[in-house]
Amino acid sequence: MGSLFYKEWLKLRPFLLLLIAGNLAFSIYLFLSIRHQFRIDHAEMIYYQANHIGRLFYEDLRYVPLITGVILALAQVLPEILRGRLRLSLHLPIGLAPLMMAHLLIGLAVLGVILALDLGALALTIGAYFPAAFVVSAVTTALPWMLAGVAAYLGGAMVLLEPDRRFQAANLVVTAGVVWLCHLSSQYGAYDNALWGLAGLVALMVPAVLLPAYRFRDGGGR
Repeated sequence: MGSLFYKEWLKLRPFLLLLIAGNLAFSIYLFLSIRHQFRIDHAEMIYYQANHIGRLFYEDLRYVPLITGVILALAQVLPEILRGRLRLSLHLPIGLAPLMMAHLLIGLAVLGVILALDLGALALTIGAYFPAAFVVSAVTTALPWMLAGVAAYLGGAMVLLEPDRRFQAANLVVTAGVVWLCHLSSQYGAYDNALWGLAGLVALMVPAVLLPAYRFRDGGGR
């Protein structure tokens, strides 16, 4: 099992560095964008727009976790399918479920590091210009976007592993539905009372990845 983790780490390490660099570059852009707002407008006007009108000065972050999740799924799963690596891994003396969970664990760990950096950068950016209450609000508002990134990663794995085009389309629809729920509202604190339910829904996609993996193993490989 240790060699499997190491193999996945070697495969994902270049993408981890590239994704971290890209997300940090976006965080710098977001910081400069908000700083520019405070330079061209009075602070009182910006606070009014944020607190009473509900303007999100960090809404550009919304789709960054989603794109990150899709890229990570492609980077991890596509080589396994196209180069036949997964078929070789299926001959290892380990069950399919532990094998797939090991793959997902390293992928989710990599994704978690990137999304944590995104949230940390957001908190530091908002904290530099807004009171502490705005920081908490920004983080809770952005958490569903982070869950959308996790759903995109898991859904990407489901779609790529699925050998049957009908199930593949169904997996794509399910993934799109979960992502849509995560992006249903961008208002401040809109998901405060639903975050755990949304997280549970995304968590259900983890065991769901096993279904296309079993079909792949049972002769549906492309």
